[in-house]
Amino acid sequence: MNIHQVHIFNIAAKTLSITKTAKKMHLSQPSVSIQIKDLEDSLNVRLFERINRKITLTDAGKVFFSYSEKLLNLIDEINAVMNEFSSGDVGKLVIGTSSTIGIYVLPKYLGYFKEVFPKAEISLIILNRQEALEQCISGELDFAFLQDPPKHPDLQAEFFMKDELVIVCSPKHRWAEKEHLTIKMLTTEPEQIILREEGSGTRGLIEYVLKRFGIERNVTMELSSSEGIKRAVEANLGVAVLSKNVIKTELMNKTLVALDIKDLNTKREFYIVHNKKRKFMPMMEKFYEYILEKRSELDTIG
Repeated sequence: MNIHQVHIFNIAAKTLSITKTAKKMHLSQPSVSIQIKDLEDSLNVRLFERINRKITLTDAGKVFFSYSEKLLNLIDEINAVMNEFSSGDVGKLVIGTSSTIGIYVLPKYLGYFKEVFPKAEISLIILNRQEALEQCISGELDFAFLQDPPKHPDLQAEFFMKDELVIVCSPKHRWAEKEHLTIKMLTTEPEQIILREEGSGTRGLIEYVLKRFGIERNVTMELSSSEGIKRAVEANLGVAVLSKNVIKTELMNKTLVALDIKDLNTKREFYIVHNKKRKFMPMMEKFYEYILEKRSELDTIG
């Protein structure tokens, strides 16, 4: 039994005419008769009675007709869904990123993307840099948004956006009235620092700067989220280094103070990363093209 035979049978059962079936299927009458006979042989049952050049359904044929309707409708449904997948209108995306981009940048653009492709299923996972790298290499992630391009041979990185880090303190802190900070001030006036967890890209950059300039590493606590760090800084438990993207609301509400470091470049770049050994599915390709188009809107951030 094959689908072509089922389709021929279904038309014959509806028309009860070999001639009409042959015309509708663009086949010869003998070809239709042969296909139906082969179907009956494969099922080991008669589907039609043939009397005086007319055909009627047997009891088995009536039951098989009901199943043929369900089967052909299901095939039509499968084809329609697969066409949506092939066109990129349906599909799943798994994206891993740091909290800076995942919480404060991407949601708006993912919302726009969902408006265009409402059947897209998107999973956005907040990870530290090391976790995102490992999952991108293993193929668990379709895309990762990472600070600095990774050097792994399987990964391809494309520039996504600029960002800037600033020292953040409470309005009650002794630095709150300063216009900016300098490396000399940080060296001579060491302050308790609230850091992200090990593996965070922001933490790695902070520790590099502290070591490079010989600034005392006086860590008061470690937290796994930028939101937790902001609340701790608001409570004047220490200072932190955070992205300007992360503190926009707090700066507007004046619950946090941001200070530039005058003689230090704190700008950084984020990249969209994917495993180049994985074949792009249509939905992945549409998202990749879409998000790269949005870079111009983010170019001046930070």
